[in-house]
Amino acid sequence: MKITAITCDILSTARQQGATQYEDTAGLKFPQVAPQSTQIFPGRADTRHLCVYPSGRSTALIRVRTDNGIEGIGEAHAPAAPRVVKTIVEDLLCPVLIGEDPRSIDVLWERMFSTMRLRSHTQGFTLEAIAGIDIALWDIRGKYYNEPIWRLLGGAYRLQIPVYSSGTPGQTIESRCEGIERVLDEGFSVVKTSCGRGTIDEQMHVVSEMSRAVGDRGKLLVDAHGGFDIKDALRFVRLLEDLGNVEWFEDALLPEDHQGYRQLTQSTSVRIAVGETDCNRYVVRDRLLNEECDLILPDVCRAGGISETLRIAQLADVFGVSWASHVSTSTPVHLMAGLHVGAATPNCFVSECPSGFARGPFGNELLAEPLLLENGHVTLSEEPGLGITLNEDAVAQLILS
Repeated sequence: MKITAITCDILSTARQQGATQYEDTAGLKFPQVAPQSTQIFPGRADTRHLCVYPSGRSTALIRVRTDNGIEGIGEAHAPAAPRVVKTIVEDLLCPVLIGEDPRSIDVLWERMFSTMRLRSHTQGFTLEAIAGIDIALWDIRGKYYNEPIWRLLGGAYRLQIPVYSSGTPGQTIESRCEGIERVLDEGFSVVKTSCGRGTIDEQMHVVSEMSRAVGDRGKLLVDAHGGFDIKDALRFVRLLEDLGNVEWFEDALLPEDHQGYRQLTQSTSVRIAVGETDCNRYVVRDRLLNEECDLILPDVCRAGGISETLRIAQLADVFGVSWASHVSTSTPVHLMAGLHVGAATPNCFVSECPSGFARGPFGNELLAEPLLLENGHVTLSEEPGLGITLNEDAVAQLILS
């Protein structure tokens, strides 16, 4: 069996009228709060942690085809400048893969990684492009052997994987609290909310209200997007401890603040989660050796695909650290790829599930048969490969020419 073609299509909501921006659906914009007096010292006002969020959501859909008619699908994380990923796939990776046996996944992964390794391209766009192809190769392997990916990874520790609702949309605290109540009513028991914008006192107020809305019906995850320095993070985590229903504190500091993460992890009983920016096993190794977290958060569409995410999860297990699948601007391909790794690893804690997945243009609408989210879980099936079939008409409406 040989690889005969690899294609990369950019999917985007930019052409859809009325499509919501990712910052809105993910609840990244700071809600309206009562203005503070201009005489009050606002505290630290560093905004270097803020990423670029284009108006439309985008990602890259990868297809790998073989000479015996099997097609595998994968996804490369591409929320900004997606044409960069497309260029890497077509101009850099395709020439080293065409004509190769798609079942030789480890060999092909190392070959792709080596193309730019000595030029320092070991994370970012390059790993995202590799991720999309790697996922498609695993989909091919599953279809070839007529087995689900989780079985080919060694079997399932569990097939029913817990997922959390990510993002609390709303322009006001009240609307966000109402959104949390709706999510809990839908069966989720874990909800993630964002902070990292506004003064620390404002953020404490907002998160306290989110915690109150969750109450004893579940757990709250708090994501600061790297918005604090170590002193503010230490102050903030004391509040999270007192709230009682906060399970983890995510990306409290900038990812490069290794000593800060070590200090924060050692200072609190709240789980410190980090790692969506750690996109290969070598970076994760250094973070684990330095004891910088309780939970690592690899993103399967950023961290080199199923192959590298599995290696990261297994490495974390050696250090007694759990992992959770980071899933942001994703399609069902992204979600399912992470869930297969989660099923096959004993230290998988939970998987992210973007808010509005059941109804959004990047969610179930892209599937011929929708994924069932029941009581905050997704149950993996015996279907081969990723176990999903795309709704090609829906996909075609999102492809950018």
